[in-house]
Amino acid sequence: MNTNAEASELDVEDVGELKYSRTVDDLPGPKGLPFFGNQLQMRGQQWHLKLAKFIREFGPIYRLNAFGIPIVVVSDRAAISSLLKERPDGFERNRGLRARMNELKVGGVFTAEGDDWRKQRKLVMGGLSFDVIHNFFPTMGDMTERMLQRWKAALASGKPVDLRRDLKALALDIIVGIAMGYDLGVVNDDDNQLQHNLDNLLERLASRGTALYPYWHHFKLPVDHAADKSATDVEQTVLGFITSTRERLKQQPHLRDKPANMLEAMIVASEDPDSDFTDQELISNAIASVVGGIDTTANSIAWMINMLAKNPDAAAKLTAEVDAVLGDAPLSREWEQMKQLPYLDAVHNETQRLRSATPFLGFISKNDSVILDTFIPKGMVIFVPTNFGDGLDDAHFPQHELFQPERWIFEQKPHRDDDPSRKVFPFGGGARLCPGRFLALTEIKVVVSMIMRNFELEFDTGAPPVLQVMNFFMGPSAVPVRLKSRV
Repeated sequence: MNTNAEASELDVEDVGELKYSRTVDDLPGPKGLPFFGNQLQMRGQQWHLKLAKFIREFGPIYRLNAFGIPIVVVSDRAAISSLLKERPDGFERNRGLRARMNELKVGGVFTAEGDDWRKQRKLVMGGLSFDVIHNFFPTMGDMTERMLQRWKAALASGKPVDLRRDLKALALDIIVGIAMGYDLGVVNDDDNQLQHNLDNLLERLASRGTALYPYWHHFKLPVDHAADKSATDVEQTVLGFITSTRERLKQQPHLRDKPANMLEAMIVASEDPDSDFTDQELISNAIASVVGGIDTTANSIAWMINMLAKNPDAAAKLTAEVDAVLGDAPLSREWEQMKQLPYLDAVHNETQRLRSATPFLGFISKNDSVILDTFIPKGMVIFVPTNFGDGLDDAHFPQHELFQPERWIFEQKPHRDDDPSRKVFPFGGGARLCPGRFLALTEIKVVVSMIMRNFELEFDTGAPPVLQVMNFFMGPSAVPVRLKSRV
């Protein structure tokens, strides 16, 4: 790989050697402490903001150090795009992250590499295909309407609506419904154990990600025992889904020819004598699909609601668009309506620019390479931002700190260099583009359009500031927004 701005077309194989003028040691970066390096600066639930601050101070490529291990942070758009396209052959997911996820039984396609990743990716993508999501759309509407009725009942009785909790509950219902074919009804179950266990897993994954030392390999604290129990409980729940699904496939053999959800597709593949898809891969991918489909989508919607409540002009424009598309209907029941909400798309894009659920991605270089004229040796840890580079740069987004959905609306398709969608990477990119992207976008449109059609948003100006909290995925510390019925 060679991502030099001056020689972006250089074919390294033809040249036979890498061209560069500096090494990682030559890069600028924040001063660290003896022994610890910058590790203490990378701890806590807002470490991503510290890395973003360093981008402003040290430029598009800088170095960090954690206990003597060098880390490179790359925020140049062209370099990031090239790096993402080189996965999985040129760069792989951070091994430390993969190990932590596998320890808590959250693996599957998220932690797989090489041929294992290709095999698992194909099955996961099949379970989240256009046809599967299209066929699930009516059920998604039913689940969303169930939440609408919950909120209406709460407002009628004078009870507060816990938006943060309910959005996560709905996301869990939807991902389990489409991935495994089961309706858990979590929206109306205020103490659902599966949701509690998943929250516990993500919190422990985040905590271990910034730990100074992997102490849990030698002794475990009560929180680690609790996380282990949550992992086992989640695995047992998924095993129950698998057992029931296998029985359903026996009773309805026609489903083997046309699986209705991701779990059915994976079970059929795993039972093929010519397949090397194991039961453990089946379990891991079922768990990973649930973990990956909850907080990312729920947090995105929560941030959108916060942003809209604080920007009433944008909220009014979105409400007008939703009213025109949905008419008298309380929520979308027609698939074609998903294509008729350009301002909602713009609101989502602008929210992702400001508050990406995955603000940084971490990789390991699999080969010697050159990035921005810098020699990157094999095994180097690399972090890339999904939105903190060009996304928060006035040169690309004037008054970048402002929420302005209009940035994403054009009378005609912008030139490649001016296209804002090429300047941020909320779903990653390349071959490892988030497999749940289309499902997330559909779910966001259904849920947010329902909210705007039925409610006015009132931001609680007396609430504490909403913080960006990294809990494996990045979400708001709160959603201090009150819903007010429009009808």
